[in-house]
Amino acid sequence: MKINDFIKPELLGNNFAAVRGYSEVLDRETNEKTGYKLDISIQDPESDFFMELFTVKVKNVSPTLSYKDLEQNKKIMPVVLENLNVGQFNGNLWYNCSDVLPANKG
Repeated sequence: MKINDFIKPELLGNNFAAVRGYSEVLDRETNEKTGYKLDISIQDPESDFFMELFTVKVKNVSPTLSYKDLEQNKKIMPVVLENLNVGQFNGNLWYNCSDVLPANKG
């Protein structure tokens, strides 16, 4: 077995909450915005990582759940991380997704 056998987004569960607003991610060479970073809390009691906090890079400059939406919401906000990926580089885990959507409350 290899460490990558354990790096699966499914292990994190399906219930996430945005803890703070976005912070911009800038390209190192051009200094242009390429996406956002967002602090996420795992809220799925079935996950072995319940209540863990991690940072996700959102590879989208205009996510469905906007910068303004999160800025106006001062509490944690339930979200869906579309196309969540997990990987590792030099012993560190990284997380990214293609979009952030508001979680349905129904």
